[in-house]
Amino acid sequence: MNADPRPAVYLSGIAVELGERVPIAELDDPSVAAELTNLHAGGLLHCRVAEQDVVELAAAGARKTLAAAGLTAVDAVVHATDSPYRETATRDGWAVLAGAGVPTAPTVVVGGSASANLAAALRVATGLLAAEQLETVLLVSADRITRGARYQPVGVTVLSDGAAACLIGARPHGPGYRVLGVSTSIQADAVEVSSSIKAANLVRLGVAEARERLLQNLPERERGFTYLVTGNYSLATRTFLARLCGIESAAVHTPTVAEVGHSFSADLLLGLASLQEQGLVEPGDRVLVLATSPRSWSLIALEHTAG
Repeated sequence: MNADPRPAVYLSGIAVELGERVPIAELDDPSVAAELTNLHAGGLLHCRVAEQDVVELAAAGARKTLAAAGLTAVDAVVHATDSPYRETATRDGWAVLAGAGVPTAPTVVVGGSASANLAAALRVATGLLAAEQLETVLLVSADRITRGARYQPVGVTVLSDGAAACLIGARPHGPGYRVLGVSTSIQADAVEVSSSIKAANLVRLGVAEARERLLQNLPERERGFTYLVTGNYSLATRTFLARLCGIESAAVHTPTVAEVGHSFSADLLLGLASLQEQGLVEPGDRVLVLATSPRSWSLIALEHTAG
């Protein structure tokens, strides 16, 4: 089979900034208390609660990524969030740049996919690389719960505060992953249903559409994937998602479920970093990332590289 003709794009330099670990049984949150038994049964024991606002979380995560890579400048920044702005999207974007120490980098603020914002941000970052022939884009995703319940019935999980950052570039900055493909399916007009069967069917259709589109454009699609990384949802949800992706449940890698809870897109970058840190992937191994929200489903195909 011919090699992939597309320019190589790499994801590397993953870093995280999380809130303080709090046992979910100690949260002053009636929604969590009412579902505590189910949450514990699904593997959820703690969540993260931050004092910093979402801009401060994003800037802290970004600084860690830049420091780890030894960079003081990047060509652009993509800031993803599903949280209320401190002021406006523009002013928050500027504050992230200033806090990260890259005040002159052009920035784009991305949203619209909730916990799946990593995929949206990655699509924007890779687009910037191609359209403007850039070398390195800093991607940072940050979220903080400022009002409302932390219990999330979709996925049976508890929402956490935190940020994660990485570099998207024409070359890797240390060990990381080559981006092989991204695909998204969305059903913006979907209505919430009380029937678990109908809800599961919506997810099934969304993941199937995204998966088929991804595989159509994936080089050497017959190679398959060594691991699947999902959000930090309940065990039953993760098992269900693995089945939809055609992957054995034992290959689902979500090592921070019990300690972190569901910190939006940070879950996914934490999972990818953990695969490297634990030595579970070798160069050439492929990893599938499933980024989901109540109305959108994205798949990201990656190949591990030593850098």
